[in-house]
Amino acid sequence: MRHPADITPLTFLDYPKKAACIFWFTGCNLRCPYCYNPELVFGKGGGMDEMAFLQERAGFLDAVVLSGGEATLNPDIAELCRKIKSMGYLVKVDTNGSNPQVMRELLEEHLVDYVAMDNKMPSSRSWRVPGGERLFDRYKETLRVLQIYGVEHEIRTTVHPGLLDEADILQMIRETHQLGYRGTYYLQFFFSEGKVKTLGNLLPPTRRYDRKLLDDMSPLKIGYRNFPEDRFK
Repeated sequence: MRHPADITPLTFLDYPKKAACIFWFTGCNLRCPYCYNPELVFGKGGGMDEMAFLQERAGFLDAVVLSGGEATLNPDIAELCRKIKSMGYLVKVDTNGSNPQVMRELLEEHLVDYVAMDNKMPSSRSWRVPGGERLFDRYKETLRVLQIYGVEHEIRTTVHPGLLDEADILQMIRETHQLGYRGTYYLQFFFSEGKVKTLGNLLPPTRRYDRKLLDDMSPLKIGYRNFPEDRFK
């Protein structure tokens, strides 16, 4: 079985209202310029003993978050989820939405309790993410699968004013709304500010977002994460 490259032992932020840990897996099919985990994107395998870790945390943790990289690229993800569920834990998957068939197979077995899916770019621009050819089509199909199986899920976008402006963000929200999503749409601010090396060596933003414009024009409620107040007009 492919093992995690790293484990975050405790988080109260990554699974709503639950005490969780995060298993970080190597490998990704996208090359997002804001990604601050290049060692996971280009890494091979991992050496953490995740089952021993979970046995030690029994009764303390509620859930396990599978992240990366791109967790759905792990060929052993279904087997891993089965083992985690057999121990009484909830399972959350963080995904870029590029593997709808994998998500379908997991949900058919009721192996996942919560999904956080990234929306990377507007449909007209998703190809600009290296590896993102037909990404919107795959994102759309994954969202349809989530809706069919009724699993709790959220949609989120990491934003940097140099990559996505207000018009881009509103287009993405409208497209997702048109696909039937009615939950909160989360915007996660690119937060490294040059302190952490990113895949695209992004510089700190030079302009601010207009929050009033976003809130007034969005058909969905927007949730803001990692947004310093000085990043709004």
